[in-house]
Amino acid sequence: MTIDPAKILVVDDDPSLRSLIGAFLEAHGYRVFEADGGASMRTILEREEVDLVILDVMMPGEDGLTLARALASHSEVAIIFVSALGSETDRIIGLEV
Repeated sequence: MTIDPAKILVVDDDPSLRSLIGAFLEAHGYRVFEADGGASMRTILEREEVDLVILDVMMPGEDGLTLARALASHSEVAIIFVSALGSETDRIIGLEV
């Protein structure tokens, strides 16, 4: 009996960072999907059920907090934020979402 690897969706507008995170996770046995923003994130989620979303907070257009709110409204998928923001207020907002 084989266990399917956990599926992780990496959402980041920076292609090099997205690829770096994805390669690291794949090297550790995870199945990884990559999206460059909200539209591609939704397209992937329409066809794949993922276990975790790694989400960049600061993206053009729909930011990560907006996307996290949308995810939380219709899903219980786990979310990890990736952010250059480090203030206490930013952390609290992320936790509340």
